[in-house]
Amino acid sequence: MKKLICLTAVCLLILSCFTCCSDKTPDTETSSEETTEQQTTVQQEIIEREITVGYYAGKSLNPFKTDSLINLNLSTLFYDPLFVCDSGYSPEPVIATSYTNKGKKLTVELDPDAQFSNGNSITPADVVYSFNLAKRSVFYKNRLASITYAVEGDSQVVFVLAKEDVFAQNCLNFPIVKHSTGDNALPTGSGRYSVKKDDKGFMLVANDNSTHGEVMSTKKIRLTPVDASDGELYLLQTGDISYFYEDLSEEEVTKIGANMVRVPLNNLVYLGINHKSDALKDKNVIAAIEYALDKTTIADAAYKGMCRSTDSVFNPDWEQLKKISIEPVGYSTVKAEEILEEHGYVYVYENKYRSKNFKFLEINLVVNTENKAKLKCAQIIAESLEKAGIKVNLTALTFEEYLEALENEEFDLYMGEVKLSPNMDLSCFFTEGASASYGIDTGSTVAKASADLSSGNVDVNTFIQVFNEAKPFIPICYRDGIAYFSREITFEGTVSEYEPFKNIYSWELGENQPLQPEQTTAEETENEEQ
Repeated sequence: MKKLICLTAVCLLILSCFTCCSDKTPDTETSSEETTEQQTTVQQEIIEREITVGYYAGKSLNPFKTDSLINLNLSTLFYDPLFVCDSGYSPEPVIATSYTNKGKKLTVELDPDAQFSNGNSITPADVVYSFNLAKRSVFYKNRLASITYAVEGDSQVVFVLAKEDVFAQNCLNFPIVKHSTGDNALPTGSGRYSVKKDDKGFMLVANDNSTHGEVMSTKKIRLTPVDASDGELYLLQTGDISYFYEDLSEEEVTKIGANMVRVPLNNLVYLGINHKSDALKDKNVIAAIEYALDKTTIADAAYKGMCRSTDSVFNPDWEQLKKISIEPVGYSTVKAEEILEEHGYVYVYENKYRSKNFKFLEINLVVNTENKAKLKCAQIIAESLEKAGIKVNLTALTFEEYLEALENEEFDLYMGEVKLSPNMDLSCFFTEGASASYGIDTGSTVAKASADLSSGNVDVNTFIQVFNEAKPFIPICYRDGIAYFSREITFEGTVSEYEPFKNIYSWELGENQPLQPEQTTAEETENEEQ
């Protein structure tokens, strides 16, 4: 494509010169040397334009040592995993060819043709070595918590599980590096690209030994250093980088003149419930609260449409949900009021709240004030519950105060978010002392059903039924991230949180390319909101 653009530009320039020469007098004609120089300049300008991405200059690019999410995402270009999750959170083989999950043993067969960028074969010893590094790393240790250790075989690796987990293979997306290179600034990997250095700095060069085997249209990618004072979106606007991925964990969607692609995440936003609270011991109140939640307004107002409402605890994109039918609760203030009336919560017109046994139905909703989206979400929920006659005391706290309130169970409801592992493990809710177990009876029926789901003793549909009956918390939505990229890039396909640079090998630079289907500019998003 680039050669074709170059040739076209040069031919047009030559044709222009010949056309103009026929009308010029000898003293105004352009010399052949000047024409050649102009042609060369145009050709160089086209050839030297590169796709560029940012990396955090002050942080390691080693995926096992970095604490930078930007650099970790970038590392997926030069390190491959055994499997990568597809859009339905099912494992797609990369370095592996197949797996067998039985009992507490997960056996993975390796691709005998898989090679590192230096041409060395990838061995079971390399995989075990990489697994041990990942188990100790910042970003992978929680994902691999259910795997105790790994053992190498002749052509396979056996992962020994702490407990049975029929979806454990989904978590085998940690980077594989060559044995004994893990302490290097850049361990030897097998990704689509290798990191090289030239007189301009660092760049990614296509790996001829890549297991993926695609045709690499994008042979080189320039790395542009960024630091805490640089804004990636600013660098995108100035043309210093061509692409930027943001998981929106702390930021809102920024309106800039760039193309955008929504990136589905496995981040569950939920309404936590203190089942020890006097106000919420009655399950009918919890049922009414769920009907009173306007999830559509939450999605539009709190998350600017960058989320997917869910009618179950699981990610709506999960392949397993396509096999079952889930009955949505739906938003209905009328239904919420009917449930409360039916169970003795009488509406008191003087103060517009409901009362039972001369006690007003009053709850305390806790939220972290440092997260704008969750604060807005909590405000919308409070307004929705007030419409149903439930008095809400919204308590916005700093993050430290928020955690303290949760640990001391000083709440009735709280706004929460967890990033679930690719195996959809819910043990963070149902394990005593775990990160999202606040207010939940970890010895309940639903906690046991969660363990049975992982072990394969119950199916997804059965677990959802048990969950809906117990209602340990109320799922609201799954958040999305966003990928911004220059309008000069011809982009096709999708972006995944596990492959944030997916299809970059096929990107090409053009001149202000038109938007592709499913893509919108920030200006168009703003117009739609208006």
